[in-house]
Parts: sequence; structure tokens; C-alpha cells
Amino acid sequence: MASIRDSSRRARPRTVRLAGGLAALGLLLTSAACSAPAVEREFLGVRRVTVAMHNDLPGLSYSSNYDRSGLDFIMLQHIEEEIEVPFSEPVDVSSGDRITQLLQGKADMTIASFSITAERMEEIDFVGPYLKTRQGFLVGPGSAEVERLRDLRGSRICTWQGTTSVEALGGIRESSGSDPVVLTDASDCIDQLVEGQVQAVSTDQAILYGFARQYEKEGLRVVPDVTIGAPQHYGIGLPKGHTEDCRRLASWLMRHVGTSGWIRDVETSLPALIKADPGWISSHKPSAAEIEARSCRNSISP
Repeated sequence: MASIRDSSRRARPRTVRLAGGLAALGLLLTSAACSAPAVEREFLGVRRVTVAMHNDLPGLSYSSNYDRSGLDFIMLQHIEEEIEVPFSEPVDVSSGDRITQLLQGKADMTIASFSITAERMEEIDFVGPYLKTRQGFLVGPGSAEVERLRDLRGSRICTWQGTTSVEALGGIRESSGSDPVVLTDASDCIDQLVEGQVQAVSTDQAILYGFARQYEKEGLRVVPDVTIGAPQHYGIGLPKGHTEDCRRLASWLMRHVGTSGWIRDVETSLPALIKADPGWISSHKPSAAEIEARSCRNSISP
């Protein structure tokens, strides 16, 4: 019996040494983990996302004294909260360069009243729509009698390059005898309307209501209930090849559009549209099915 007790006492130092070794190993592992650099997250294959936006569309994407405002900018702020990666300051983009900047890597994302079309979906991915609208007409102070499309017969109607509005406006030359004028960007058309060089500006009503509010003192107004062309669906443009990130953004958008927050975003950004169309939600709010049919695809799903 004595030999057993002695053996037990001799075994204890080994246990203590083993426990001490494990503790030391734990400290080493903890120290190594603390000293290891943090893994930087990526989105769309980059660690810092650059977003291209318009700077001249009040109510949607407008920049003044380095401050941006509008629905597109609010969408960007929501995305920055959702996607936990750094974002650079937005870069400006013209309508005609929206796809080019994505393809050339000058931007990783485009939020710029960017209508989703079958042709564009072949080159880039979209997430959306986050807003629907129709193409309408903005007229000047001397056009109080304009209430219908035929009232613009013989008028010079302006739109700008790189937009879906160009094609729709070209189709009314024969039907109404109007003369389409295509300039470089939106501000060119608005300047000519204010100066009386053109009699109307035609593009998406969401854009036109933003201009009507900004130029209310100049007497600009949107002709109510006069639209041409197919509905426009505004989407977020992304370069192809990032399906997982695209689907993540689409899932977020479906949730967001279904909330009261989306309604507040539009009400805050486009009050003139809300005032002119009391039933605006039914005509401007996208459905989950519309978002699913156009997001992260090469063509619009039936």
C-alpha cells in the first residue's frame, strides 16, 4: 500500500507540468491571434467601393457646394449601412457614361436614375427597380395651354444623350410633328427651356418633377397625365461577375421597398411628384416580383 501512495505522489509533478505547458501554449495561441492582422472585407471584388452618380438632377441626385441630395443619394446611404465595407466619395457620371465607367473599372456601382433595359442587362448587372416612372413633359411659363400631347405639335422638345428618352422622343416626330432636340446633358435642356429656345423637355417624370420644384419661380411645370413610351424601372448598376454580392443587395432592396422607410425616402426627395399624384405609391412602387425579374440576370425574367 505504501508503494502505491508513493507512486501517486510521484505522478503529481507530471500533471502540474502538463497543465503548465497547456497554459503556456494557450497564451502563445492567444498572443498569435491578437497579433494577426484583421481580414479586410470585400464587396464586388474591392475593399473600398466607388459609386458613380449624377450631380445635376434635383430630387434624384444633385450636388451643390459639395453636398449631395436626392433619392439616389439616400439609396447610397442605405447601402453603405447595409454593406460593411468602406465607400469612397461618389464620382460624377453623365448618362452616356454610366455603363462605360462600370466596364472600365472607374466605378464599382452606379446609382444614377439608371433605367433597366434588356440591352443594358447584356453588358452589366442590375439590382432593382427601386423606383418606377414614366416619360413625360416639362414646359415653360408660356405654355399654360399645353394639356395634351397634341398641344406640343410643331414644338422643339429637348432631351439629352445616353438616355432611354431619346428613343421614345424620336417616335413622336411623325405622330405630333414635334422636333426633338438632343443635347449633352440635363442642364443644357433646362437652360434652353428657361430661355425659350425649346418649348418642352421630355424625360422621366420623376426627374421632371425635381426640376419643376427647383425652377418653380421660373414657371416650369410638368404636364399632368401626359406620358409616352414604356414604364421606366430604375436600378443599381453593377459589373457582371459578382452574383453573390448582387443577390445580397437584391434581397436587401426587396425588404427595403416593402417598408415605410422607402415611402419616406420618396416623399422627402420628390415632394412635387407626391403633390401632383396622390396615388403615387401604386404607380411608382416596385413589387418584389419586378425586382426579382430584373436583378442579377442577363435578361428580364417573364
